[in-house]
Amino acid sequence: MPKTILITSFKGGVGKSTAAANLASKLARAGKRTLLCDLDFDLGTLDLITGCEDRLLFDICDAVYGRREVEDCTVKFTSNPNLFLLGAPFKCTDTIEPDDFAQRLKNLFTGYDYVILDTPGADSVTLAVGAKCADEAIVVATHNPTSIRGAEKTAQRLRENGIPCKLLINCFDGRSVSESKRAGMLDMIDATKTPLLGVVPYDRTLMFAQEKGVLAETDAFVSSKAFDNIVQRILCSETGERPRPVLYGVSGIKRKKVLTK
Repeated sequence: MPKTILITSFKGGVGKSTAAANLASKLARAGKRTLLCDLDFDLGTLDLITGCEDRLLFDICDAVYGRREVEDCTVKFTSNPNLFLLGAPFKCTDTIEPDDFAQRLKNLFTGYDYVILDTPGADSVTLAVGAKCADEAIVVATHNPTSIRGAEKTAQRLRENGIPCKLLINCFDGRSVSESKRAGMLDMIDATKTPLLGVVPYDRTLMFAQEKGVLAETDAFVSSKAFDNIVQRILCSETGERPRPVLYGVSGIKRKKVLTK
């Protein structure tokens, strides 16, 4: 079975779907056969972020409940042949029972190296499904105090259910931290009580590019190197490499000035 990673937070608007799509893409570029699953049944957006909305004919529920063959429901990316997507339904009319849905969903994971599960910004039924499938979780947070509180609550809930968690700080603004306007990395680690996996800087270019279905796969995006670093840290237990520093090669951020306020 593949390693299954839950991308989550009880707080919406922190960039979970952006992180999920780009981490899945980077894992696929690293040679890992990767399945990206959209578990946000209220407002799934992974098909938009990955630029394949016109190709999503059937959804994850059709695959789980056997209404269509899983191959018919899975979007394959010709530009990234190790990447696959099971999109969320436009309108979910199924009654979701978490244990049953999770078991059916896990049966679809055969043949993949990694599965990335994107979740809604709430303590929902589909988050419960994802938690029952996941080997570990990445909790996403921004500098915003409500986001930090949401990450703390999310990580606490997941740990109570035996799921190890790591923190991904998204939309990191190094200048505001160095000017003591926002929490630094150590402050966020302490507040969420969660070890740090990676830091993704604020990337205005990516914000507009993803509206066109373009991911941070090139050096044109300041966040691209950050996603590379996170994937390297995910894979280092397999490769035996030493984990990279979270800001390795990320331009425009001076490490000593952003650790604390």
